[in-house]
Amino acid sequence: MRQLTDSWDVVICGGGLAGLLLARQLHLELPQLSVAVLEKSTRPLPEACHKVGESSVEAGSQYLEMLGLKDYLLDQHLQKLGLRFFPGHGELPLHKRTEIGPSGEPIVRSYQIDRGRFENDLRGFVEEDGTTLIEGARVHDIQLSSDDADHVISYEQDGETKNIATHWVVDASGRAGLIRSDLKLKRGTRHPASAGWFRIAGRFDINSMVPQSEEGWHNRPCAKERWRSTNHFMGRGYWAWVIPLSTGHTSIGLVIHEDEHDFENVRSLDNVRDFLAEHEPHLAKALEAHPAEDFLCLRKYNNGITRSFSENRWAIVGEAGAFVDPLYSPGTDFIGFANCFATEMIRVEQNGGDCGALAQRLNAQYRILVSSTTDIFRMASPVYGHVQAMSAKIYWDNFVYWSYTCQYLKQNIWQMEEQDRDQIDEAARLFGECSRAMQELFRSWADLEPSVSHPVMVGLPNFPSVLIEAHIATGQKMEPGETVAYIQKRAEQGREIAVELVVRIVQSVSYETAQKILEQSKFKNSGLEIPPERLELESMDSLTRRRHLSPIAKDIERNLGRQRRHSEAAHCRELLSQGTVA
Repeated sequence: MRQLTDSWDVVICGGGLAGLLLARQLHLELPQLSVAVLEKSTRPLPEACHKVGESSVEAGSQYLEMLGLKDYLLDQHLQKLGLRFFPGHGELPLHKRTEIGPSGEPIVRSYQIDRGRFENDLRGFVEEDGTTLIEGARVHDIQLSSDDADHVISYEQDGETKNIATHWVVDASGRAGLIRSDLKLKRGTRHPASAGWFRIAGRFDINSMVPQSEEGWHNRPCAKERWRSTNHFMGRGYWAWVIPLSTGHTSIGLVIHEDEHDFENVRSLDNVRDFLAEHEPHLAKALEAHPAEDFLCLRKYNNGITRSFSENRWAIVGEAGAFVDPLYSPGTDFIGFANCFATEMIRVEQNGGDCGALAQRLNAQYRILVSSTTDIFRMASPVYGHVQAMSAKIYWDNFVYWSYTCQYLKQNIWQMEEQDRDQIDEAARLFGECSRAMQELFRSWADLEPSVSHPVMVGLPNFPSVLIEAHIATGQKMEPGETVAYIQKRAEQGREIAVELVVRIVQSVSYETAQKILEQSKFKNSGLEIPPERLELESMDSLTRRRHLSPIAKDIERNLGRQRRHSEAAHCRELLSQGTVA
């Protein structure tokens, strides 16, 4: 029998971002529990360390602030200026490419986080909270109990094997995925993407890539603050990131989709630089003077999971469970989802509730969140190199993310009454159906129609707009009834946005291309219908048309620009009026 050195209510295996944040959340919400964190590394952690995940967005940032970290983040890390994109045409100088990004300071905050500094400081915070942090502890076995007995965890510290017992065990071991591996819970996603990344010393401001004589570029909204954005340089099947860190370093990374590019392109620092020299020569040239301070690569980083939460008193959080894709910086979002679900499981079990039914529901919801988010990246290889398709995709993806995903976390929807959740689930189903149709459409459009880059800025989101309204709402707390009504309203708007984007895309290309786009994207099976009266507006003079457009249609034109019509646009509309789509 194993000799036990101690016993706890909750042991978290892994003291990275997910594990430390969960420890803090348990202290705030269930302070009566004894909590220990086992972590193999010891302090001090290097700042600007190897870990990625520096860029956060609204849902994850709201989660961090919920844990009482707002003042700390504002003081020790960088307030982020949103996500900024330069899709396609990497051969052009930066100021001649289309820029897509926020045209004003975001109202709801997000952050650029130095993971080394943050995790160092978090270790101190959780110890102050009363959590026991055991550093230098390498977990090598988790013996899960099949009955009411405690789980037993074996770990090695200072050359000695120790065993501890715990009522609840949470696997936050990162990609090692101890429980996931033991129980064979990993799930494929059909999204073969890989990444290589490094850090350089100092702030790398992308404005330095553009001559000062290009006054139009340097005088755009927020131009002097571009460096605070997560900047994406994109082409077919790849994108490179530039992320500033509060320590004064800059993170540079390259993501490739292996349906377009070989993994060898990100296997080494030299290969990453060579790839950038070929596909993003102006960025590569600007980085030549900056030696890399480190390098790491990760192959096929994406994975799903069948179960993350169990009535048998275990949970899996962070990268030990699922990982989607870093393009829209959702890593902290999913830490928030998994940690909140794990906390709910522990709370209900402590109160004698039905953990079996809860685990089934939360696992299903988490799988849906993972798979639906992965789908917006899985089909996007050609879109990354296509200016018009990527602009429309960002508009759509932002709307869905702010309208549903952020609200799910902000409003604690998993804790609502069943009748409220059922109504929200129905709205989520509508979001999902429309989103699948739109991702297929964007991909087909990018595959079949050449991209055109104009030296302009597409302000996403622009003020005022439905996107701005949805963005602001991510920071507002609502009552359950308000939440239901809000998400239902946004789901109906989402259907209208999808219809407007179809009408926009089909009219912008030749009849033959429009026909191929609709066929290749299987849009006939999407369930979306184009109202005849909407198509009639497109044959009217511009003033009459404009007067009768819905607020959503006007919003899309305000954000993406006026409808561009191919000479065969009227013929293309027949594809929609004849029921090709309906």
